[in-house]
Amino acid sequence: MKKFLPIILGTDFNSYSVARAIYESFGIKSAVCGAGVLIPFYKSEIAILYTEKGFSSNDEVFVRKLNEVYENNSDIDEFIVFVPTEEYENILLRNYDKLKFDLKIPYPKKELANKLMIKENFYNILEEIGVRYPKSQIVNINNYNDINFDGEIFIKASDYEDFNSYDFEYKKKGYHCKDNNEAIFYLQKIYESGFKGDMVVQNYLYGKDGSEYSLNGYRSTNGKFSMSQARNIFSDKRDMWVGNHIVQCDSDIKEFYDIAKKIITNLGYYGLFNIDFKIDSKDNKIYVLELNIRQGRTFYYSVLSGVNLIEIAIRDLIFNEEMEVYPTKKYNLITQGFNAVKKNMNDDMLIEFNDESRLNNTQNPIIYKKDNSIVRKIKLNNYLDRTDKEIFGK
Repeated sequence: MKKFLPIILGTDFNSYSVARAIYESFGIKSAVCGAGVLIPFYKSEIAILYTEKGFSSNDEVFVRKLNEVYENNSDIDEFIVFVPTEEYENILLRNYDKLKFDLKIPYPKKELANKLMIKENFYNILEEIGVRYPKSQIVNINNYNDINFDGEIFIKASDYEDFNSYDFEYKKKGYHCKDNNEAIFYLQKIYESGFKGDMVVQNYLYGKDGSEYSLNGYRSTNGKFSMSQARNIFSDKRDMWVGNHIVQCDSDIKEFYDIAKKIITNLGYYGLFNIDFKIDSKDNKIYVLELNIRQGRTFYYSVLSGVNLIEIAIRDLIFNEEMEVYPTKKYNLITQGFNAVKKNMNDDMLIEFNDESRLNNTQNPIIYKKDNSIVRKIKLNNYLDRTDKEIFGK
């Protein structure tokens, strides 16, 4: 059997979920590289950490640290890399030619990746292939005053990485506006900050918790699909975290799988992907919100459903074993404390959460019984208590 080493970039929630999925499947520790040790990897025993200040932002540090991993593992036959964000994917693709070794990369090629990182390009593709998405307009510093939408509006950056590098009073991950005037107000504040990029302005889609869905998948080298989907039944409402999932449960809407296959196939895309959907409560139609060219932050729900996408990618790229897997289990994925989640969830969604089959398969990915030293447990409990109070205000 080939000796392989997974290399995981970053030390956040997503990265830990990848390390856990690998440990559960293969019983091996991943090499995890980052600028520092974030909470999920504190005193972790399922990974070997390589950290250095500047790793996520300095190309020279990035290359040096990855080459160090290679030099420390000369007995390894194959290396495969996993990234938690587009920022890490950018720095990896930008510096790949400077590495001393080859990496298997379960994400799209550089040209397609760069194209899809800009939301405008993705919407143009959806238009071409006839997939429904919210009516959108791309604006910039010169024309944002000219927007003319009917009804409520939602605003987000076309390139979130660039947008997030600016700080200003009204900064939010996304802006829900009641009309054109409010949207123009926020756009003015955004551009006064010095930001010069494009913003996406689109019709607001109606719906409370439970109206948005996530789909994570993998398209293999020879075109086979493995996918799993989730219903987002409780989401974060904080300005810079709005839309992040606090609780997700299993879902099985066939049309989501059909749409995902249509998009990914038309793109000529291979590797891991994440697509967000919303069913508008006004017209009851399905809309595609966005495509992430990586596994989603909470992709671990796929593991809970019986579809370990990380294992599937490794078996494809390292062992040439193609798989086609779909969900077989109910579940709840939570990202906060269990009791705080139950106490603060909408009553309608709590009924979904309390389904016995789901409760029996409810997990927070960073709480892992095989990585549960006393010091790590105390640190995680303190972290969850603190963030529960920040989110729920109690």
